[in-house]
This record gives sequence, C-alpha cells and structure tokens, in this order.
Amino acid sequence: ALSRIKKMRASTQAILTYCGLTAEEKTSFPGSLKKCSAILKENLLALGKDHSYLFEDVEEKDEDGNPIIKLEDSWNKHLQYVDETVVQSAAAVEDDDITAEDEPANKRQKTDEDTSTPPAETNRMVISARVLLTPGRKPISKLIPELKKKSAVLIKNGTVSSIRMEFGTAFEMTIYFKPLLVTIRALNKEATATTAPIRDITALSGGIQWPSLHQGLNAGEITDNNTSHVSVLGVTGTRATLAPIIAKQLEYASAQATHVLRKCFAATVNGKTSSSESDFGIEIAETSALIKFMKIVRSTYHNGKWVDVED
Repeated sequence: ALSRIKKMRASTQAILTYCGLTAEEKTSFPGSLKKCSAILKENLLALGKDHSYLFEDVEEKDEDGNPIIKLEDSWNKHLQYVDETVVQSAAAVEDDDITAEDEPANKRQKTDEDTSTPPAETNRMVISARVLLTPGRKPISKLIPELKKKSAVLIKNGTVSSIRMEFGTAFEMTIYFKPLLVTIRALNKEATATTAPIRDITALSGGIQWPSLHQGLNAGEITDNNTSHVSVLGVTGTRATLAPIIAKQLEYASAQATHVLRKCFAATVNGKTSSSESDFGIEIAETSALIKFMKIVRSTYHNGKWVDVED
C-alpha cells in the first residue's frame, strides 16, 4: 500500500510540474499526462480493491442485504443528467497524446465546428410536456410496463396525471407534466396505512395537488411530555425544531430533481422543429425521456443496484 501511495504522489507531482511548463517545453514530453493519469487510476483502483473490507457494512442494510434508504438520501445523493452524445464525443477525443504538429490543425477543426453550431437551438429550455400525460390524454401502451419495472404508479386526478415513486419507507417522489415539476416529500406513513384522504395537500389551478413540504413530518414519534419527535441525519429532535430544516432540504432536492427532469425532456426538443413532428412522435420521445429520468432516479437512490421489476 505504501509503495502505491508513493507512486500516486510522484505522478501527482509530475502532473503539477507539467502544468507549470511553457507550451514549448510541453512538446518535449508527449503523452506525459496520459501516462501519469494511468498510474494514478491503476493504483487508486488497486488500493480500493485491497482495502474494500474497510467499507463493508458501513451502511445499514435490510434483511435482504440491500442498503436502507433514508430521508436524507433525497438531498445527499444528487441526481445528475448525463448527455449521452457528449459522453460519446468525449470518448472519441479522450486520447490527449497530441504532438505539436497536430495541435494547430486540431484547434482549427474545433473552431470550424463551433462556428457551424446552430444558434439558440442546442440549449432550449423546456418547462412543460408537449404531449405526454397532458390533461385529457391517455398514456401510450409503452409507458405502463415501464412504470411497473421502476415500481412507479400512474395517478389520475380528474384530467391531471402524475407519476408517483416510493423509496423504502423514507420518502416519495411525484412527477408532474404540465408544468414539468418534481416534488420529494417524506413518506406519509399515516396516509399509506389508511384509505383516508391525504393531509397536507394544497390544490393548485388545473387540478394539481401540491403536497406540503411538511408532509410526513407532522406525525413523528411521541415521546416525553407528549411531544412529537423526528429523526434525521442521526439527530432526534422535536418536530418544531427539525421539521423546518428538513423541509428546506426537501425543497432543494425537489428543485434539483426538477432540473434533471427538464434536461431529459429538453433532449426531445433541442435541434428539432416542433412543426415537423407528429403528436405521436413527440409522445414517444417524451416517454423515452421519462423512462431515462426514472432510471437516473432509481440508480441514484439505490446506489446503482436497482433491478427492474419483471412480471
């Protein structure tokens, strides 16, 4: 282990030294960054493998050996949108071993590509679904089996449709389509255990039911002095003390999830003209965007160990 650490230290120092060289001096060391990066990666992976036992059983696990999802995971584990086209382009130019003769041509090529990019079409903002699950529209047949695979439920309230996903007994996520919004709230255990109407719901225009940030936090464990307590991040306190802090974190998590959802749907619009697309074609594309979002969500909150539910 000590020898690997020394190699990593030497590689890091070499990278820092290389960064301090002039452009002319760097041409004398072609491929240096790539070699140092390979050494760092090799030794980091080896150290992780040799000492993996140090990280075992750190997380709480259920009886099946799966990590228990906690309420704080909703804001501690960040959802991230990855543009697959960008990843493919990055992989194509990953090799940084460029000689002094090749570099000017490479830069000229990049400049030519940049100037040919269509203006204002590559980063269009999308705040609402155009066709998918909009008021009065039924879901396409492709969507229902995909929802089952991700343990998601389609909820219809009049003409308004939304998707609901639960994460253990900790929190739930609701996806709205017109506009594109995501809410993450503590799981309301009282509501799931009874058929009574869900409390802490605000009715908005268009028939949307907006859950309160304090949903699921109002009914904590009753302890001394008949005071309601809640537990999060290993801290137990009164609802009056912790609930506002948790609600603020859930608001942040919801906003971040909304951003990722809109990025997924933006991929169905960017670089295209809506006038040339049929409603069915748009609906297929938006269904794929929703499936991609649900995949990101399940993978993130289940530590990449989510397995689709099969019939």
